[in-house]
Amino acid sequence: MTTRKVENPNKKGNAAFIWAVLAVLAIALVVIGLIVFNGRENRSAAIQEEMIDVEGVNVAWDGEENTIHLTGDNADAKTAELFEDFSCTHCADLHIATDEAMLEKLKAGEINVELRPMTALDQGQEGHSTKALAAELALIANGDLAQAFTVRDYLFQNQQSAYNKYDNDGFADLAKDYEASDAAIQDIRDGKYIEAAKRMGSENMKYQEDETGEAWTPRVLVDGKDIEDIEGKRDNWPETLAGM
Repeated sequence: MTTRKVENPNKKGNAAFIWAVLAVLAIALVVIGLIVFNGRENRSAAIQEEMIDVEGVNVAWDGEENTIHLTGDNADAKTAELFEDFSCTHCADLHIATDEAMLEKLKAGEINVELRPMTALDQGQEGHSTKALAAELALIANGDLAQAFTVRDYLFQNQQSAYNKYDNDGFADLAKDYEASDAAIQDIRDGKYIEAAKRMGSENMKYQEDETGEAWTPRVLVDGKDIEDIEGKRDNWPETLAGM
């Protein structure tokens, strides 16, 4: 009597099915990898497009002053004092209207600017203006100048959606998005420059009051006078200053 081994008639079909599934999974992994890679490349390109070019602008802050010095290569160029507050809607409007021209005139050596941030709209609290300024100071202190001015630009350009959106971790993550240094990101996360921001905001308000008898933002002073009182315009103050 002959015995014959009974085989599963679906055996070859199962193996083929398994190989087909593995092939599909392999293709899916390749596609996902390409999507992730392209996403990163696109994100990196988008970040580079958003970055503010400050090459040719000297940015100086010694950690104790209440002024961030912005200069070109002409020490004798006319200087304006610019007062701004990250929570001030009119400051956002002025920034949008004039910041690009300000940087162009700085690079050309036609003007110099003493940037005097304020935090008056926080009303003494550790609010949006203070945290935003602390983040900016952390970036400047760590030499991340393009990131400092890019974050500044983002916060003014998107003020309505950004206002009171970020805590220290949020500002740190925002700086990270713009490829800030690890040291600057950690300083923002730790709130290292919160007290410096409070002091700077308070002292710049006092400075205005001492110089002119009152204080507000946005304000552009030249030789202690409002630029609009000198030339009648503020919305194109960089051009006005360059022509003085």
